[in-house]
Amino acid sequence: MRTVYALFVGIDTYPDSPLRGCVNDVAAAEDWLRRQPGLQPDVLRLRNAEATRDALVTGIDRHLGSAGPGDTALLWYSGHGSERRTEDPLASTGHTQALVCHDSLTEGGQPLLQDTDLGDMLDGIARRGVHVVAVLDCCHSGGATRRGATARGVEWRPWWHTPGARGLRGTAPEAAPEHVLLAACRPHESAYEEVIGGESRGWWSHSLLHALDRLGPRSTYGRVHALAEERVRDSTHLQRPELRGPATRRFLHGEETGDSPYLLRHTARGWEVNCGAAHGLRSPGAEFTLLTPSGPDARGPRVVAVHEVGPETSLARTVGWQPSTEDVEAVHPVTPSALAFPPAAVTVTGRPGDVRLVEDAVGASPMLAAGGPGLPLLVETGGGWARVSGGAGHPVAPLPLRSPADAARVADCCAHIARWHHLLDLANPDASLSSLIRVSVEPLVGDLRHTGEGEIVCSYTPDGREPQVRVRIHNLGEGELWCVLLYLADNYECSPALFEGDFVAPGHPGVARRGEPVWLRLPPGRPVSPGAHTRDVLKLVVAQNELNTEPFRLPAWSVDGWRHHRGTDIAGPLRLTPPRSTRLPGGPADRVGLWGTASVVIRTEVP
Repeated sequence: MRTVYALFVGIDTYPDSPLRGCVNDVAAAEDWLRRQPGLQPDVLRLRNAEATRDALVTGIDRHLGSAGPGDTALLWYSGHGSERRTEDPLASTGHTQALVCHDSLTEGGQPLLQDTDLGDMLDGIARRGVHVVAVLDCCHSGGATRRGATARGVEWRPWWHTPGARGLRGTAPEAAPEHVLLAACRPHESAYEEVIGGESRGWWSHSLLHALDRLGPRSTYGRVHALAEERVRDSTHLQRPELRGPATRRFLHGEETGDSPYLLRHTARGWEVNCGAAHGLRSPGAEFTLLTPSGPDARGPRVVAVHEVGPETSLARTVGWQPSTEDVEAVHPVTPSALAFPPAAVTVTGRPGDVRLVEDAVGASPMLAAGGPGLPLLVETGGGWARVSGGAGHPVAPLPLRSPADAARVADCCAHIARWHHLLDLANPDASLSSLIRVSVEPLVGDLRHTGEGEIVCSYTPDGREPQVRVRIHNLGEGELWCVLLYLADNYECSPALFEGDFVAPGHPGVARRGEPVWLRLPPGRPVSPGAHTRDVLKLVVAQNELNTEPFRLPAWSVDGWRHHRGTDIAGPLRLTPPRSTRLPGGPADRVGLWGTASVVIRTEVP
């Protein structure tokens, strides 16, 4: 049984700017936690005057810090938040945010709990093998009210002194575990409370607990957030909740579920899939198949067809089935099943028997086609082996070809390369946003030079040390842009871990890995010897609103791990449901909306 060390903080009775629903929020959250099967709660409550800054810091350090590997640490905070401008180079929005403790509003009282301090404390617990979750129902500035709602934010007070920019927390080349954040609103927005069902409640806490009850104990962060966010947005357009963390992991448990990165939900505008033009979706007509079980009267798989493509999401209609009330109130994982992405064109050569074996496997994947304008891939067969070529990455080792299972592995390799190229080739014909962003790379360890072809060459040091660089994201426009930085390695891996998604304001560059060095190295298995090199790409994807980042996760191609890709925490849509009928891609692309990309090619070499 998993132990959940929970710290519930609810503050209504501030010395001024009092609130009414925060204690109700945390009481309801504790009640929900105690009703969950398979969880053993260990609870600490801080309510009203108990919730001083010292008590909150101590509660995080000693109570949540008591959790060990395999446990969960949960911080649920309902109260005021605040923000102010900062010159901290790591604050990409140009503002610092903080929790307002009970003793923060008395002049000369204790300072508030700043975002960087809170994040460092929670991440420190996560690095010990604990699954750490923070639910914050507060805003970071005062704001107008609507329909009698009260903003959970106060103006920054002059006695709240904050330290300067924090230093680097280490130089480890691998990403350390971090906490999951479920926030009531964007950094620049306010969160609101109102009388709901006869008592004062925060819209975020109320909606989140409703989603958890509706979806059940095995739901993922992505599904819970999608349902709760839509409930908040349907109630008030003044706040938009955010999820920072792995969407396909199980809520409060942390294990990977193998869920699809694409989700379908019902909104005020109709059915919406969190896949848009910025993910490579080309035009209306794409189909997604629901992966949730259908009712007893269903006739085959349930499909939705996209009728409007947006930058971040797309609207769809059901095809041949009638949604139930339960369908409308749920969130459904879906998989692309027809026309979602342009298929790669695979040519197979060799003995007729080998060719038929591979072509049958290729025909079962909508990521692949026997011809057409897509990425040209070549499969050469002979002697019990298949050799796949045509991708821009490092050559793939030959694959055995003696059975239909071997042929399926070859097709999976081709589909993997095709998906990697979809991410590599992402580009918006409308350059209105692409022209406003750029990526800069600064040397820290090893030499760096620019070539006439536009590549950045980073070299190992003479004594064999790996090069290190600092990577910054620049917004040259006039308003905030939401940015994610993809690292596309030449072993056909893609990861957004360098900068997983945040708003970047003009004049406040986003910094990859929170300011820590980015280590460049040869992939495992390649000898570090003179002349060895790898060619990778940093691709910045920007939009005006948040993007679903799960489709940007793709593991390196592995012969041994190909059957398990869907079960890893960086799974992408590698094995897709075949379309119900044969279709050829084509037709004009729909208007793609406001999103953009910028790319930097990095060659890492051993001199």
